[in-house]
Amino acid sequence: MHIPRHFIRERPSINITPLVDLMFNLIIFFLVSAQFHEEERDIQVNLPQTQIEETLSSTARSLLILNVRRDGTYIVGGNEVSPDELRALLSRAVKVNPDQKVLVRADKQALHGYVAAAVAVCKECGIRQANIGYELPR
Repeated sequence: MHIPRHFIRERPSINITPLVDLMFNLIIFFLVSAQFHEEERDIQVNLPQTQIEETLSSTARSLLILNVRRDGTYIVGGNEVSPDELRALLSRAVKVNPDQKVLVRADKQALHGYVAAAVAVCKECGIRQANIGYELPR
């Protein structure tokens, strides 16, 4: 006697669940391993505001950020520097990178003389582009 066998042929399918898991793991890996560039900020510096749409610091790639506090102290890399130390630091930066750019972030209550002296030191050391930072209104 012959017993009929009924085979139900299923279409071959790919289970994408492991692929989705792998994709999420890759996304998490890239988010964790990505380097986030933070702009150097000094809490004691309150920048003036302007109506321009884009900040100077958002367009530049590698900047040396010079903060000028209300009392005229200069902060570079989180360290307070004197005008002579600033001159030496900027001279070394220009030797390493002749196209070095500087962003001067001055407190809005700082005297103009402090900011002008910082920009003058930049020009004296051979920095071609010294910009003054400002804050966009919210």
